[in-house]
Amino acid sequence: MIFRQLVLATVILCIPVAYVQAEGGNLFRYKDDQGRVVLNDHVPPEHIPRGYSVLNSYGQVVKIVPRQLSEEELAAREGSAAEREAKARQTAAQDRSDQRLLTIFSNPQDAERARERKIEALDVMISINLSNVVRLRSEYDIAQGKAAVQERSGKEVPAHLLEKIERIDRQIVKLEETNTEKEKEKTVVRESYAKDIARLKVLIKQGRK
Repeated sequence: MIFRQLVLATVILCIPVAYVQAEGGNLFRYKDDQGRVVLNDHVPPEHIPRGYSVLNSYGQVVKIVPRQLSEEELAAREGSAAEREAKARQTAAQDRSDQRLLTIFSNPQDAERARERKIEALDVMISINLSNVVRLRSEYDIAQGKAAVQERSGKEVPAHLLEKIERIDRQIVKLEETNTEKEKEKTVVRESYAKDIARLKVLIKQGRK
């Protein structure tokens, strides 16, 4: 008789009865203490932890119950208690993050629109700063020209004019540094929203709402 195994594994952590008994003409196949294969209508309790197979009346394997894992094997498979606790915390944190994301955005397109609004707002600020830089450079050139005239005529450049030149220079540097930071912020926004959009696609595919 040809035996074929169905890929079906169920881990039994505890058995509430003295032994597993066959029903409906099924048989159990397991190994005894000597390692010999035994066919029986039940599995003795001392052999249950080693695992067994359930065969129907045609001799076909309809269920495979793998052996119980030892505490060391379970620890190796699932990690230490600290690792399991850390994993549980990570899972809980991810669930909270997912819920927040789904509360803010209905779908990935909402997140994309929010991203573009933030980028647009940053571009407006950069544009305004650039316009101010152009204006300040013009004022700077005029002030420098006045200072040069004073120097060429052998006169001392007035202190207020020197202070004005230094002030304008500081303002220009500050605006340029601000624009550099805003460009970096745009990159951060794109990267952050890219993660949110990718996660939203996964959640929507999973049917999460």
